Amino acid sequence: MISSTYPGPPPMPRSVTLAKPRNKGKSYTTFLEPIVSAEWLHLIRLKYPNASQPPSRNVSSRLHAHFLLHHLSLCSNLYKLPPYLTMCGHHNPMSLLRLRSQSHQSIPTHMLTRALDDINQRDTYDSRVCLYCPSGVTALEIHLILECPTTSHVAIDLIQLVTNLLYDTCQPDWTTLTTNQQTSLILGNLPSTLPKKLHHIWFKSTLPAILDYVSHLENFLYNMT
Repeated sequence: MISSTYPGPPPMPRSVTLAKPRNKGKSYTTFLEPIVSAEWLHLIRLKYPNASQPPSRNVSSRLHAHFLLHHLSLCSNLYKLPPYLTMCGHHNPMSLLRLRSQSHQSIPTHMLTRALDDINQRDTYDSRVCLYCPSGVTALEIHLILECPTTSHVAIDLIQLVTNLLYDTCQPDWTTLTTNQQTSLILGNLPSTLPKKLHHIWFKSTLPAILDYVSHLENFLYNMT
């Protein structure tokens, strides 16, 4: 006899059972969203249990790199659009979306490439080195944004703005943050200790500059290739 360990959906809540027939689908979706979000985050955090600690630079995959930069922002309903997609109507957020979702074709670690010695085998993540400097290091977002001698200058003005805002909101100084934390802020995430009442002010103050920066970085990379 075939058995299943799948527990099945959660019990129907009163908010759904008492809803009008035409609203039951929407009500049930609203009920499930935080449950699905919590389970998804739980599964990822099982894979990276030390993510709450200062992240290691020994990044092994695209998923690992993404989680180290953005794990602190993955704490709410994942069905809710992030502020960078909703708060700056006069800016195009697609460049930032490509960078955050690791789908930018000018960044080697975002590319799906093949090993040089075997076209049928994909190359390793750490072999995707920076194309814009002779350092020979893996082209992580951290390297391109903060460390690469060819591209890091693009972020100078944004770093100064974020540094001043950290001071104004009584947050840890920019120089005390890890490079992962610095990159996370540049990519539109909040400081981990910022009070909730200041979240809107932070986004309103930084997102226009972040979107401008990413657009300039993207144009710079396109002109380099």
